[in-house]
Amino acid sequence: MSWFRSLVRAFRRPFRHLRKHWRPVLVGLALIPVHASAMLWMPRLLGETLDMLTAGGDDVALAATCWLMLGLAGAEAAARFTSRKLLIDTSRVVERSMKDELVSHLHTLPTAWFDRAKTGDLTSRMTQDIELMRFVIGPLLLHGGSALCLLPAGLVLMLSMNVSVALASLVALLFVFVAMKFVVPRLHQWSKRSQEAIAEISQQAQEDFAGIRVVQQFDRVPNELASMATKNRRYLVANLRLVRLRAVLNALMHSTGGAVMLGVLLVGGHEVIVGRITIGELFQFTGYLALMTFPLQILGWTIATVPRAQAAGERIEELFEVASEPQGGLRPQVRVDIEVRDLTFCYPGATTPALRDVSFSLRAGQKLGVLGPVGSGKSTLLALLLRLYDPPAGTVFVGGHDVLEIDARVLRAAFAYAPQEPFLFSDTVADNVVFDEPDVSDERRDAAIADAALDQDLPQLRDGLQTVVGERGVTLSGGQKQRVSIARALLSDRPGVLLDDTLSAVDPTTERRIVNGLRRAGAGRTLVAATHRLSVTADADLILVLQDGAVAQRGTHEELLRAQGPYAAAWQLQTEARALEGGEGDGT
Repeated sequence: MSWFRSLVRAFRRPFRHLRKHWRPVLVGLALIPVHASAMLWMPRLLGETLDMLTAGGDDVALAATCWLMLGLAGAEAAARFTSRKLLIDTSRVVERSMKDELVSHLHTLPTAWFDRAKTGDLTSRMTQDIELMRFVIGPLLLHGGSALCLLPAGLVLMLSMNVSVALASLVALLFVFVAMKFVVPRLHQWSKRSQEAIAEISQQAQEDFAGIRVVQQFDRVPNELASMATKNRRYLVANLRLVRLRAVLNALMHSTGGAVMLGVLLVGGHEVIVGRITIGELFQFTGYLALMTFPLQILGWTIATVPRAQAAGERIEELFEVASEPQGGLRPQVRVDIEVRDLTFCYPGATTPALRDVSFSLRAGQKLGVLGPVGSGKSTLLALLLRLYDPPAGTVFVGGHDVLEIDARVLRAAFAYAPQEPFLFSDTVADNVVFDEPDVSDERRDAAIADAALDQDLPQLRDGLQTVVGERGVTLSGGQKQRVSIARALLSDRPGVLLDDTLSAVDPTTERRIVNGLRRAGAGRTLVAATHRLSVTADADLILVLQDGAVAQRGTHEELLRAQGPYAAAWQLQTEARALEGGEGDGT
């Protein structure tokens, strides 16, 4: 029963999608008995014709029988073609709708889940696993329906003609079904292992090719090849076990036809000799068996594929069982004034808080600078403002509302965000900049590019703004990617802007241009800048200096310089460094 429950769980979703297209499915299923009936009529006509010829029948009856058989063949072919087209086409539609549903669901999952998810595994489930389910749905309906029509009807017809001959064929069929009971569960086990193995291969391939420069730079190609070879061997072992089991099942199904035919000829031949049946009736038996053997073999092939599809369905359901990020909540016209009250936050599974007792207040249109060493909690604070992770209740407020009470989509729509690690799509520079505002005018786009100091690099790019940046912006330098990300954020008309250490890869000259651009583009907008570059926060209304997740200092630039603490020491070091560099650099 547990195997049956697992089977229902795996196929419940695709058959729910199938019900949405019930009309073509219903017509396709209705045509299966039509072509099955035409096929079952032909052996009877052939047998009667053989007996008629043996008894010396006339030409008129023979001609009428031939024309009837021709008509049946045409009707059977038309019904079979239409049924196959409707059912197989519908299975393709189900595959598409399942992929759409899965993509939609993945977009609703919380960010914390993607921290643990593997891209290669997700890709494998979205492509190969769903395709495997489609591969079964159509053939299972088509061939399963044919088998359900032909096998019982054929047995009934044979029993009505001669019980002894029918039982001789039935014994061999029962042997096959008993053998399948032991083979199919093992097929499911090794099918799941095969799917998991190919997911591992997809994951490593995705990582190796995305990080090919790192792999080659550190001469890790032999290690990666060895690792991939190990995963390929695991996949080979699982697939060989799977192929052997499927070969056993297919051999059983194919040998059944010969065993059944042998039984029919032995018993049926004796019945002909003693005069209980005619030669034409024995020919009908063999015709029925031929019709029953083919769908039985096809059904066996389909059943052998079911465990793989079942394993794929279970892997897909594992994704759907991941709880979506809570939807709904308040949908206010968010004013981006921010208040944080005694915020202490610990990442799931971690034991040390990333932030401890952080409190501050920022009015709409003001600027907050967040400083601190690596690991001090700067990025975590911005992530909580966006509710990429849920903070404790009653600790983070935007527009006077607890962020946990605001619809997450409404909250995020209030902020433009330039992350610490810029993500660029494999598209042109221009399309990456206008990502959030695709219909923006060229003037506004060019102004944002100038504010981000990206315009100075355009002459160096082969096609300027129309240069395709490659996967994840691989053809751009680190500084250029950061400035594309800044331009994207500044171009957005959202009332809040969050910048997460977006100037770490630029030189002092470019830094000054960007700082001036931020002042222009950020006028009237709430700006939160987490950074190591103190020049970015010098004009901030409030500066927080974080150490080990706690606020070590707070105040304006002038107040912190007078306090002679970590901020003043860092300001002096950076000022001296800029003086030594002379403000020169390549802008990248």
